[in-house]
Amino acid sequence: MDIRPFSIVNDAGLRCLVQECISLGAKYGNIHVDDILFSADTTSSQVAKLANEYRSIIRQKLIEPLSQHAVTICPDLWSDSHRQVSYLGISVCFTDENHHFFAYDLCCHPYTEVDKSAENIIIAIKKALEPFGITDLSQINFVSDRGPNFVKALKSYSPTYCVGHRLNNIIKTCFYQTGKIKYKADDYITNETIESVCSSDSEDDNDNYDRCTILASSYGYDLIDIDAIDIPSSAANILKTISSCKNLDQGGVAVLQATVVRWLSMSQLLESINRSYRQIKKILGDRKKIIVLDKLIILQLIILLRPFKHIILFLQKGKEPTLHLVTIAILTLRDAFNTHKSLLEYGQSYQANPSGEELEEDDEYLEESEGVRFFRIRLYQLLNTMFVLEPIHLAATLLHPRYKLLKKCSSYEVRECYVYIRVRMAHIKAKEKKKTTSSTTQGQTKTTDDANTFEPAKKKPKRFGEDFETGNVSDEFDDEHDDELSKYLKQRIDINSIKDNPLTFWYENRFIYPILSQLARSIFSIPATTANVERQFSAGGLIVNSRRTRLNPQQINNSLFIRSVKKNE
Repeated sequence: MDIRPFSIVNDAGLRCLVQECISLGAKYGNIHVDDILFSADTTSSQVAKLANEYRSIIRQKLIEPLSQHAVTICPDLWSDSHRQVSYLGISVCFTDENHHFFAYDLCCHPYTEVDKSAENIIIAIKKALEPFGITDLSQINFVSDRGPNFVKALKSYSPTYCVGHRLNNIIKTCFYQTGKIKYKADDYITNETIESVCSSDSEDDNDNYDRCTILASSYGYDLIDIDAIDIPSSAANILKTISSCKNLDQGGVAVLQATVVRWLSMSQLLESINRSYRQIKKILGDRKKIIVLDKLIILQLIILLRPFKHIILFLQKGKEPTLHLVTIAILTLRDAFNTHKSLLEYGQSYQANPSGEELEEDDEYLEESEGVRFFRIRLYQLLNTMFVLEPIHLAATLLHPRYKLLKKCSSYEVRECYVYIRVRMAHIKAKEKKKTTSSTTQGQTKTTDDANTFEPAKKKPKRFGEDFETGNVSDEFDDEHDDELSKYLKQRIDINSIKDNPLTFWYENRFIYPILSQLARSIFSIPATTANVERQFSAGGLIVNSRRTRLNPQQINNSLFIRSVKKNE
């Protein structure tokens, strides 16, 4: 018999299948298994057929949102660890005419282009989107990481970049994990430590600091450009502890491992070590393993990383709008890392403190050590330098009625946001006007042809000075104080009646704000992160294992797509 893990009995799909078989037996009596389970070839054909049927359904659902620029594509590349086959994964988010938010995994099929250049990535994306009726990429929004190939490929489409990747890269940069600087050994930090801490690949390394300036702070010094060889010994000890925590698996100790790509999961690793600290130390002692694990440093690192872990959970929600949370998240993080007191208050306010009796018994971790202070200030400065709030982030926040006043944003950011929204509204108005004019012209032409098919239509004489007329003043030169944006900002709204999902408000007020509600649909179709497509890759990794190395890649694509559709039913 095949060896399967015990956990398979908890699989939802298996339990549904078994329950259905039991129900059929109860209803129809004894049924032969061959009447229920078909051959592998039949099952494979049915999977492909079902996937094509679902693609047709999703294609129809996308028609109207595409016309309203309310569709967002999140592309990414992935390679399975067994056959090293490269896959192009694409997830889609869109808002329908009823202002409902949907997210699907459109594809995860082999990347067949000759290389991963920007030009070939665009070709692959177009091929992947054709079955869903998406042929004009200018109709859609894009969200991607800052990998150089995707930045170049999507440059002409004004993409929004993944916030999760950026926060991840800020932490990697803070703890000298990017591997961009050549280090040498000194008395405090070894080559082995640097190699361990800098071991993971950077997916978001296309940093550009030229347009960013470090905000003035009360510290009076810059910690961003300090090389690892120049950091204080207390900070070097923290890097040693991080290296030891990540290398625990080499000692055969079972703990929750930090993922290579997502360094934010280091917080989970530290919490796991803290919970089992005594047991781990005992095991290491019994095996005569010398690994530095400083309890105090581990506890303080947990406190330091908790705000990131807490906030990323909000930003990675996959079934509702999240872009409006970016402004709030970044400003909150900057406030939290400004002082040690504000960092502790963050944990208390959001109940994000580490749990466990050991923390309650010892308050020493509440005192900020010199090394932790170094990295807290460095994180604060990196948050102000590496992350720039774009107008679309501010606009998304403003379009949530709960945050429309943009509190804690600078006056420059508020003005920039207003300009951005009015420009987008003007584009929507122009598009609607063009559509109306086109429809009217077609109707007039048809009427004229029907009335007199033999006489040519008489051309209306041009009025002198017509080229200099302003037309409809309200269309071409809106009074800033009378447009929809100003009306929305002045509207009094009961704060208790506002839902977390901003699309509810815009659907209820779509007739009051016809242009602004269209803009809200478009902006809120854009997720803050590419978490959906990365979850798809995680599922793909579960499918492509050592027992399924001969699985047809197209069937992997079909299976993941069907899974996504079923999860949304």
